[in-house]
Amino acid sequence: MLLSLAILGTAIFCMRLTRETELDQRMCPVSGPVGQFVLLVDKTDPLNFTQKHAFQASLEQLITQRVPTGYLLSVFVLDNDYTATARPLLEECNPGDGTGKSEMNANPAHLKKRFEQRFREPMLQLANELEGKQPAKFSPIFEMLELSSINGFRKQNVTGPRHLIIVSDMLHNTPQYSMYRGNFDFERFHDSDYGRKMTADLTGVEVEIQYLLNTPKLQNRRHLKFWEDYFAAGGAHIVAVRPLEG
Repeated sequence: MLLSLAILGTAIFCMRLTRETELDQRMCPVSGPVGQFVLLVDKTDPLNFTQKHAFQASLEQLITQRVPTGYLLSVFVLDNDYTATARPLLEECNPGDGTGKSEMNANPAHLKKRFEQRFREPMLQLANELEGKQPAKFSPIFEMLELSSINGFRKQNVTGPRHLIIVSDMLHNTPQYSMYRGNFDFERFHDSDYGRKMTADLTGVEVEIQYLLNTPKLQNRRHLKFWEDYFAAGGAHIVAVRPLEG
């Protein structure tokens, strides 16, 4: 009887462990991602030499240190034509790299290999696609923020913590509205026909801006205040602004 109970207990433990570690095709928990990061990278201006290295280091850190196990990472690119970049380049969950796992109830080497092949390497291979090769005519930041909300956060409907990281100079430039004219009055923008259509629903999202200082004379406190008001209007808030070196 004792032997039978021991076997039954082991079987139940293994079944629970399997359910807890079972993943879907995107390496997400079968019960759904426990949180989400959306990365939006602006490639409308080429990165200079230093910015390129800073961006690659930031991307590596995001993938290996910042996105927790079970979180979904959705990567979008901002380019001249937002209709061509409406959907994420890649969406994958961090399956975990085996850190802290014991040989008694897991295979840390297998987990590490899976992490490298299914998450880290595919994400890092996107670096070239995320870096602009020549200046673009337009920089439709508002439109891409809406699409990142629709096809990123809203489509996945992740109930856990949600984070948006934007790598950009944040200088929106389209025929309807250009920040290169020094237009940083959010209330005036928000009251315009174009502005009323361009407010993204980002309720509960924490926003981090990795600031490309390509035009410092325009990227001042008034510029950042515009974006603080913009995200607040959409239900989000900026938690960090980090100038990218270069």
